[in-house]
Amino acid sequence: MPLPDQVSLLCRAIREKGQKEAGEILSRAREQADRILQEARENTQRDLEERVSQERQSAYRNAQRVVSAAELKAGKQVMVTRQTLLKEVFEGAEKRLSALRDGPEYTDILRLLAIHAVSSIPEEHCWIQVRVKDQGLFSQDMLMDLSKETGQTVEILPEPADINGGCLAFSANKKVLVDFSFDALLKRAEPRLKELMATEFCNRLQGTASALLPGT
Repeated sequence: MPLPDQVSLLCRAIREKGQKEAGEILSRAREQADRILQEARENTQRDLEERVSQERQSAYRNAQRVVSAAELKAGKQVMVTRQTLLKEVFEGAEKRLSALRDGPEYTDILRLLAIHAVSSIPEEHCWIQVRVKDQGLFSQDMLMDLSKETGQTVEILPEPADINGGCLAFSANKKVLVDFSFDALLKRAEPRLKELMATEFCNRLQGTASALLPGT
């Protein structure tokens, strides 16, 4: 077998070296291309997640603004509705009290109110004052019964009270007044009634707001 000449060996060595270097270059290029593609995919996913997160936050803020506006409008409507209901309740209560004044049970109701009123005055002697139509209900027997029930001497003032029902109680010197008239009873019930209405309306409003907000 003839020996290859030096030129042939040199050419083959050069060719082999070139192929090896080309392979290494291609391998590095593929690795770099893979890294670039992976980074691109990661960046795209991160950008997508950030964009989705921003869109969600924006949607939530928009929802909050809508709910806040709705709450403000609802709050105003609640105030109007509450005042209307409160007025209706008091008008209804006044009508029922007016009906009580003409009913057979009014004498017993008036007696109980008088006992409570007199018992609130820390003196041995006190006065009861009622409207002119009710003065006839406070007979001597009724006054004696009140005195026995309360342990105090109870007398009725001859001057009628300008009230719509119930009674007033005074200390002996008339410096202390306890008001158990129907008007006063309704007035004292108003704060509690407003509190109950406010609690009920707020609970309903919060429930509505929670239902409107996303993710709740």
